[in-house]
Amino acid sequence: MRYRLFALLVCFGVNLFGSNPFTIDANQRDFQAQQKNTGKKFLQTESIQLPSNARELKSVTLKYQNIDGSIDTRELLIDKTIDWHYPIRITQENAIANISRRYFSLNDFEFFMEGATFSINSGKHKIIRHFLLPSPTTIVIDFSRDRGAGYTGSLGTGEHIFTDVSVDTKETFYRVSITLDGTYKYSLKSKNNTHVISVQ
Repeated sequence: MRYRLFALLVCFGVNLFGSNPFTIDANQRDFQAQQKNTGKKFLQTESIQLPSNARELKSVTLKYQNIDGSIDTRELLIDKTIDWHYPIRITQENAIANISRRYFSLNDFEFFMEGATFSINSGKHKIIRHFLLPSPTTIVIDFSRDRGAGYTGSLGTGEHIFTDVSVDTKETFYRVSITLDGTYKYSLKSKNNTHVISVQ
């Protein structure tokens, strides 16, 4: 009997409706850190062929870099029989399917993207109104300013659907503009300080 061994790296997802997407821990991706790392490809599948005298795989050691730049290792105990004819693979293919998860911030606003949803969090500001502009399709959300400091900033996400995000200061409010890559309908639902936009 031939055995195939897959050493899997698991990415922990966030359920927008089951937990607050802005409670970010070390297991979740940091958008800005990855923007600085755009030269590196994401892991999909790597493999190693063991020599013909290999019969058992005892363990796999992973060496990884943390968000703060420090290096750590983690050992996965295996202790199972293997067939040396087949390579040992390490894969993160399931994570690549969900690589559109993104976190970033502009001024007092925190943003989280996942698939066709876009979340905004800001405890300091309340929504005044929201509407859609054509050509390019842009969702515009105005938030109360409450004498907050002036700020203008924008960011290209490099992702599908929500391609650009900007925050601009008006006299009495902040304007958050989210540019889309095509024509969509949208809905907005708010709970406490989190506002979730869904497009279709």
